Amino acid sequence: MIFLDSSVVIAYKIRGDINHAKAIKIIKKIMEYDRIIVSEYVFAEVVTVLSLKEGLKVAVDVGEGLRNAKEVEILKLGNLFEQAWEIFIEKGKYLSFVDCSSIAIMRNIGIKKIVTFDKDFKDIKDIVVIDE
Repeated sequence: MIFLDSSVVIAYKIRGDINHAKAIKIIKKIMEYDRIIVSEYVFAEVVTVLSLKEGLKVAVDVGEGLRNAKEVEILKLGNLFEQAWEIFIEKGKYLSFVDCSSIAIMRNIGIKKIVTFDKDFKDIKDIVVIDE
């Protein structure tokens, strides 16, 4: 099981992104996992950024791809909102609320690895960042 952050999906889809080539390799590598977890907030980031940068059709195609991929599971924050908020209060100077919500979900279901280009996750001691 692995958590997939928006930065990798966005870089994968945008050819001009500085991390595009790395994202292609990473996506191929993580397809070996039987469960790839994405939060509803990460999903929202992906489709919003892609809609703004690449257009609505690209955003919808990627959103549908995530929604329909058998190995991808989109989780809702739900009752972990308070935990995410506490993490944000502690780490909000360095992490967005979306990132804090990802940490809350990861901790709750025991995920230790995140695929991301966001360097701030490297400062979270119980999380292993995969960025290449």
